[in-house]
Amino acid sequence: MTKSFRFLAVPILLSIVLFTACKKGLDVPEVTPEVTTPVDTAKAVTPAPTTPVTTGRIVPLGIGSGDLMIDGNTLGVKCNDVIKVHSGTYSSITIKNINIGCNVTVQNDGLVQITGNNDHMFLSNVSNLTISGNGTSGISRGFVSRDNPQHRSIIITGAAHDLTIQGFSFKNIGDYVIYFNNSQGIYNGSVGSYSDNIKLLNNDCDNTGVFLQMEGSISDGVIKGLVKHLEIAYLTFKNSNSGHAVQVENADDYNIHHNTITDVNSTNNAHNGIFTMMGSGSFHHNLITNHQGNAIRAWARSFGTTPKDILIYNNTVVNSRKYSGFEVQSFSYYMIAGKTTFANAKVYNNICGDLNLSKDWVGVVVDIYSLMGGKCEVYNNKGFNFPSQSNTSNIVNVQADIKPILTNNTYYASASAAGVPDTKSLQIQP
Repeated sequence: MTKSFRFLAVPILLSIVLFTACKKGLDVPEVTPEVTTPVDTAKAVTPAPTTPVTTGRIVPLGIGSGDLMIDGNTLGVKCNDVIKVHSGTYSSITIKNINIGCNVTVQNDGLVQITGNNDHMFLSNVSNLTISGNGTSGISRGFVSRDNPQHRSIIITGAAHDLTIQGFSFKNIGDYVIYFNNSQGIYNGSVGSYSDNIKLLNNDCDNTGVFLQMEGSISDGVIKGLVKHLEIAYLTFKNSNSGHAVQVENADDYNIHHNTITDVNSTNNAHNGIFTMMGSGSFHHNLITNHQGNAIRAWARSFGTTPKDILIYNNTVVNSRKYSGFEVQSFSYYMIAGKTTFANAKVYNNICGDLNLSKDWVGVVVDIYSLMGGKCEVYNNKGFNFPSQSNTSNIVNVQADIKPILTNNTYYASASAAGVPDTKSLQIQP
């Protein structure tokens, strides 16, 4: 310590002694200074806020017979509720007023059947709803609709959003299986003017009419019955003479995949599309065999002013009495300035064989008609045994003033030459 610092310390020390004397009798605790460790902000981790998991109620309903009413208003449904339908055979099941902005599930509790003439499931004012037949272990199709020779199995009225129907079995249904009645809904962009995110998954049809009929129209500049983001997957559809399996008249961004269609239209000679889809979207990984009609008639249009795509890929289409594997076309009355425009088509990675065996029309991979300005690309397809080819191509049949872009397509005289050893045990492409 320097000399100058020693002189300064004396008066300071005297002041402390005097102050202590004045405060005689008052204990002043010793204070230990708090040591703060600097935080490395680059390494600091803020705990994520935890969101409580809300588990809905289990709501048992039904006595196993009669007409069952599931009314969301009466039940006061809440988010994540699971409504369990008691096993048995019902005349009808009505589900309505479930539209609370969060998911509600209706499940089977055992095997639930709706049987007999004029028996239905009715849906109205429903959104964020899942109707699922997987509610009981060991039963994969817990909802069964059968033996209704004249009427429809499921009738949906009005627009719906986030609706899933899965795990159903339909047998011996004489009319449409699922009839979506929103054809009067005029599309104006508002949420209530269209349906959105409709999923039909893991359902079976045996000896039925059309699996899905969604009506709509475009007339005088007005669009009605529009559905956005429609998914149809893992459907088995067999032993039907209905013409179509699915017909949707205004679809924006459909996704149709992993469906198996077999033994249909044995005596139906109309120009059928097993899937008749009007709009834009994708059709892929489907297996269609022993049939009459195009696997898909893709009638092209895009909703809005931006052209979209129709993608047809990785399908297997074998053994048809009539027509080519696929069809793409459009019409002038679909084009509404400011509301709709054309769509482009891409057809690729498909296996098509034994087509149009009746030889009363051309049978190749794809029939191409006018796309009203859209382009068509056809590539990487494999074909075999087309007994009635186009005069100009064994891959495409062009019926309009359009020049498709063809790349890397191959054609073989027989299935074995194409590397297909057994056409009777075909599977969906991996």
